[in-house]
Amino acid sequence: MGFFDFLNGISPWWWVAFGVALGAVEMATMSFFLIWPALAAILVAVLLLASPSMGGETQIVLFSALAVALTFAGRWAMHRFGDRGEAARGLNSRAELMVGRHGEVLEFHGPEGAIRIDGIRWKALWPEGETATSGDKVLVVGADGMTLVVKNAG
Repeated sequence: MGFFDFLNGISPWWWVAFGVALGAVEMATMSFFLIWPALAAILVAVLLLASPSMGGETQIVLFSALAVALTFAGRWAMHRFGDRGEAARGLNSRAELMVGRHGEVLEFHGPEGAIRIDGIRWKALWPEGETATSGDKVLVVGADGMTLVVKNAG
């Protein structure tokens, strides 16, 4: 009697239920890891439906191999086609959210000064050799901490 004999003659719906349970845990944890074993369990259910006489050891080996293969394939696909976290780039940095915005110069002293964007005053840094006067329009091209790096918009 084998260790996985209890899987002999099992309904494919048990694998579907296992896949759904793994998917539910994935949704609760948002780890983006358990989705691949969940899909592997669903695939084992489909294969078991096609071959109902599949033994327990075969089911476990198939599930394991599919889970590993889908995990590597899924990670590769997310790295290749995913957003790589770009959507959340400025999530905790309000200054980075200002990149690409236009502002108005409030004051300028050497390479440093202050600008206003949407009524909020920001410390600003100009590139070497650029000058500005109060009222000039600037474009935010970067952020260094809470200091905006700007260039003349005109």
